[in-house]
Amino acid sequence: MKTIEVDDELYSYIASHTKHIGESASDILRRMLKFSATTQPTASAVKGTPAAQPVAEAKPVNPVKDKVRAMRELLLSDEYAEQKKAVNRFMLILTILYSLDHHAFAEATESLHGRTRVYFAADEQTLLKNGNQTKPKHVPGTPYWVITNTNTGRKCSMIEHIMQSMQFPAELIEKVCGTI
Repeated sequence: MKTIEVDDELYSYIASHTKHIGESASDILRRMLKFSATTQPTASAVKGTPAAQPVAEAKPVNPVKDKVRAMRELLLSDEYAEQKKAVNRFMLILTILYSLDHHAFAEATESLHGRTRVYFAADEQTLLKNGNQTKPKHVPGTPYWVITNTNTGRKCSMIEHIMQSMQFPAELIEKVCGTI
């Protein structure tokens, strides 16, 4: 396995062609280039001559479609389907939302709290101050902690608020909330 560096625009373009969560960059490129494991490189490529430049430039990736696609891929993923508990699905959704746009996620969570409760914090102790029964859990892949002793309806409201703040389409928000 070799490592190559690509610029951000090319990386986004390749990532936008992901068919399922966990698909490797090699798999995506093989599919895009219609290159199978049995296909041998041409002699010119082996000798190190420069590769031909693509005729058409890649179109810029639409970040809104990427967000929507990522959420739909999560809902269709085996990892998501295997979750038996609402709290685990809730945590997976939060992880994906954060990974899509951590700045928008931060803004959404700052404005999200109840009358007497803080729902998100940077540490467990902040959440425990508002009650020892909040069952704070660390959101994987993020610097956030979230309370988890809320009912499924409250979890859905929290996800709905974050997704609306991140400007997801209403029908996708409804679909995501319906799966928690």
